[in-house]
Amino acid sequence: MSPRVAVVGAGMSKFVRRAQETGKELSWIAAREALASCELKLTDVDAVCLTSAPDAFDGVHRKGDYLADGAGAWAKPYIRTYVGGGSGVFTAIQGWYTVASGLADVVVCVAEEKMSSCQPHPQGAFLTIFDNILERPLGPNLLWIFALEMQRYMQAYGLDKRDIAQVAVKNKRNAADHPAALLGQADITVEDVLASETLAWPVQRLDVSPISDGAVAIVMASEDAARKLTDRPVWVQGVGWNLDSTYWTNRDLAYPEYVENAARMAYGMAGVNEPRKEIHVAEPYDPFDYKELHHLEGLLLFDRGKAPEAAAAGVTARDGDLPCCPSGGLLGVGNPIAAAGLMKIAELYWQLREEAGARQVPGTPERGVAQAWGDLMQVGTVVVMGNDGGPLTTATQSPPPQSPPLNPRATSLSEQEFRSAAGAVEQRLDALYDWDAGDAIGTFLEGLREQRILATTCTSCGRTLVPPRRFCERCFRPTDGWAEVPQTGSVETFSICHVTWDMRPLEKPQIPAVIRLDGTSEGGFLHLLGEVAPDDVRAGMEVEAVWKPASDRAGSILDIMYFRPLEPELRRELAATAGAEAPLESTV
Repeated sequence: MSPRVAVVGAGMSKFVRRAQETGKELSWIAAREALASCELKLTDVDAVCLTSAPDAFDGVHRKGDYLADGAGAWAKPYIRTYVGGGSGVFTAIQGWYTVASGLADVVVCVAEEKMSSCQPHPQGAFLTIFDNILERPLGPNLLWIFALEMQRYMQAYGLDKRDIAQVAVKNKRNAADHPAALLGQADITVEDVLASETLAWPVQRLDVSPISDGAVAIVMASEDAARKLTDRPVWVQGVGWNLDSTYWTNRDLAYPEYVENAARMAYGMAGVNEPRKEIHVAEPYDPFDYKELHHLEGLLLFDRGKAPEAAAAGVTARDGDLPCCPSGGLLGVGNPIAAAGLMKIAELYWQLREEAGARQVPGTPERGVAQAWGDLMQVGTVVVMGNDGGPLTTATQSPPPQSPPLNPRATSLSEQEFRSAAGAVEQRLDALYDWDAGDAIGTFLEGLREQRILATTCTSCGRTLVPPRRFCERCFRPTDGWAEVPQTGSVETFSICHVTWDMRPLEKPQIPAVIRLDGTSEGGFLHLLGEVAPDDVRAGMEVEAVWKPASDRAGSILDIMYFRPLEPELRRELAATAGAEAPLESTV
């Protein structure tokens, strides 16, 4: 049995659109508040764990080192971790194993994010998460993959957009009671969400959490230390994490298996056999409204496709049978990415101590689960927390419950205020990269030059793989050979995108899709649809590749200009632009 580890303090900054404070200062605000909440000083801390999302947000390489002194790590053991949006919850896991290993008795965990420094839009920091050879030439942005996943989730279970929008309404209303919230709105309605601007169908503006700056910190302690510090420690009962493959187009996006795998790990450690009965409050990761539902199912709190039904029945409301995101979540409080995940841990800490004030769920919750998710829809991080404290402690009685965070600070700047501030700096960082395609993808691209689509095969697991790879990531052995597959397939999921990565409107919408190729076990890749009206696109629609003329093919994913409907009646004189101003004469 692992040594017991507790959360004994928490603090956070205010979440704002653009903070005047630097990342170091935001980290300091949160860490100071967390230490003050349990009456500790920095000299009482044995180690510091920190997370922050891409260095590209700040334009500072090795950002963890840059933030260290603001997090309280001067002259202390210190480590930064990063697993995309899953980082905030993973930092609590990192704190847990630092204490459970016996290396430290008291650890401060800090999660910071300052997204606003990345211009013209923070989404620019994510343009490089896509495969540099097969996906980036298509011009994808982050909205594409969320829209593709949301569309797949809706079509798999016959959901209506209204089923999804109710989550945004619930969370933004909940956030109206949060002292650190950026977007709490007590009077928002489903109609408001459905009437908001369409960004990449089915994703609309109010389906999305806001760009935010902020920081959160918690204090974790060994059992001996915790019992000396407080009479109400909140115990970490279980932790779990899991990583799926970056071959995201080879997965069924309707269900997050990586979340289920992480949840089973955490529940097993916590002794939770029936999550729906044994979890009393949940803080799933909700950067988009559909993701709360998606993740609740991955957390095994509802059957697949059933979370929307439960939400409509009020089960997930703050006063429901299983309150979910009573804090307001990312959709309402804000989404400074790494900090938002650790906020989930802090919120459970306050809920289980019955200190959440207007956010407090009814009854006496004894156990909760926090979860975060990130990267290419592949990371699951889960922590189960409980307030079963065992025998009476040696700590003095805690003061009467208040409503933390007690003094969430951060100075919000408008764009004009930022531009006129003394010392405001704008710098363009230019870098040039040359990538090698490697053996498998190099052969695949040569095949495209010859108007052939090639796949690799693994006889061990029986898969035919597109995109091809030199090794099977499941069997961890070399793939066995090559096979040419048909140039036809079907639309697994799709989106209709109306904006660029920096939110400028497009003259004509793009239609990105995941194409499942015929003759493959789960092969497929991201591409664009053309010669079809957006209203005519359907999941399951049969399509074929449209190629550039042989003289213009260069061994690139753009040698396929787009995929068009196999059915001639659906074709229109429209074209996807896959990185070009206009399609060249096609060859099918």
